[in-house]
Amino acid sequence: MMTLRRPLGSFKVALPWLGLLAIFLSPVLITALPTEPQIRWTLQDLSHFPDPEIYSMAMDDQGNKWFGTKKGLTRLSNLGDWEMFTVENTGGGLKSNVITALAIGENRELWVATDGGGVCWYGNSTWRNYTKENTAGGLPDNSVTSLAIGKDERWFGTKSGFAMLRGSVWTTYAGEKVSGRLPNKLVTAIAVDSSGEKWIGTIGGLVKFTGVNWTTYTRESTNGGLPHNSITYLSVNAKGEKWVGTQMGLAKLSGSQWKSYKGIISLEEMSVEQVYSLFVEKSGTLWAAIKGGAVRFDGKDWTLYTKNNTSGIQTKYVYCVMPGREGEVWFGTQKGVSQMLPVAEE
Repeated sequence: MMTLRRPLGSFKVALPWLGLLAIFLSPVLITALPTEPQIRWTLQDLSHFPDPEIYSMAMDDQGNKWFGTKKGLTRLSNLGDWEMFTVENTGGGLKSNVITALAIGENRELWVATDGGGVCWYGNSTWRNYTKENTAGGLPDNSVTSLAIGKDERWFGTKSGFAMLRGSVWTTYAGEKVSGRLPNKLVTAIAVDSSGEKWIGTIGGLVKFTGVNWTTYTRESTNGGLPHNSITYLSVNAKGEKWVGTQMGLAKLSGSQWKSYKGIISLEEMSVEQVYSLFVEKSGTLWAAIKGGAVRFDGKDWTLYTKNNTSGIQTKYVYCVMPGREGEVWFGTQKGVSQMLPVAEE
């Protein structure tokens, strides 16, 4: 599953709706800087997107790509065809144009978290909707912030707790059920590890939920291993390590050992900034979109991609990063989508 998402715009943890427009011609090939001779950058035509600010991306195993904005969705097929989806042109199949998270299911179906429209499902040219109303409260809130889609279970984080859908049965964790267990009812991130443990990020700390027991992690209880109590993104790698994005830096939990990357020199000014999203490749390589740009970590070295050291990134607001199938990397930014493609040496 490949998924990237955008936090909601009305809370402190969220990305600001900056609303700046950029005009690019279609698509624009950018000449690499002298410092990046083996990289080719391409800026995608903004007319393909309902809004220039790209907050979430997802890709299926056939290479079809999805891009989420605050005004709708765009799909780029593996054949190179572009298509936009909005509330208006889907006849309400998409319940809200404000996309907060995207995820691909096991049958290549698309799961769409929205602000105000609940969760939408798209597959075989058909839309389904899950709202607080049509699930009889199974989905605790129509403002959905995050997704974790597995084979049998679908987990949804919302502004009022979280929920799990298995088949047609909902299990809801909200109200008194999470009182005293979640540091805050606003769930900002959700992930499930290989052992089935659920990791719930909130604006007040991180919670591990086994299905029975609840364990809370805060900056205080981890002695600063968690850089900030406001969690913005979660990702689990193949080793079971948890990468945790926060309002002020990045951390990793390996077993019971916390490591904070807040303030490390390699990340420069981004080491203390808000983490917007994370992506872990099968190899274990981490990509992080952080206020200021994007970073790649191979387990040893950090590589920074910013508007100051690349030709293809035009803004410090890189909201999501997604490696592709052909060695390319996609960057969702405040000013559209940039594609970075390594060029083979001759």
